[in-house]
Amino acid sequence: MLLTVSDIPDDGLIQNLELPITLDDAGNPDIARASLKIFKIKNKVLIDGSIKIDVSIKCVRCLHEFKYSLDETFKEEYNPADEPLNEGDQQPSGTEPDLGFYRNDRIDLAELIKEQVILSLPMKSLCRSGCQGICPVCGKDLNKGSCTCRTEEVDPRLAPLQKLKESINNRKTS
Repeated sequence: MLLTVSDIPDDGLIQNLELPITLDDAGNPDIARASLKIFKIKNKVLIDGSIKIDVSIKCVRCLHEFKYSLDETFKEEYNPADEPLNEGDQQPSGTEPDLGFYRNDRIDLAELIKEQVILSLPMKSLCRSGCQGICPVCGKDLNKGSCTCRTEEVDPRLAPLQKLKESINNRKTS
């Protein structure tokens, strides 16, 4: 959905949107519900918004897909891409809105919503806090039961340290 900057009224604009968001090429889209308050001050556009969505993502431990609920607010400021920034605009603090740019008098609201969803996702997504993951040897889902693989195998790069540990323990017992 494209927003034409010159069409924003002086008293602002409120947009309530439902947009499909697809995070990967193979997945089905999830519906994001966004509420945006849009204001124009000279050539700057300020967007104060909130997003609610249940996103389908994969657990980093067991690789199962699960729904993750997001309910986020954000502030975004857009400046024309062809105008230079003022010196104070270059160093936003944590409380100021994020800075974006627009061209040809248009802002892509769908891209803004998708960007905010991606930024709100956790870096390490877990289906549940106690997820056991998968066995690195056989690939069995450890949430469904343990496997018979030996977990005592030493990384070949650490084998010299294992030998050193054994020789120290042998000296102590001798």
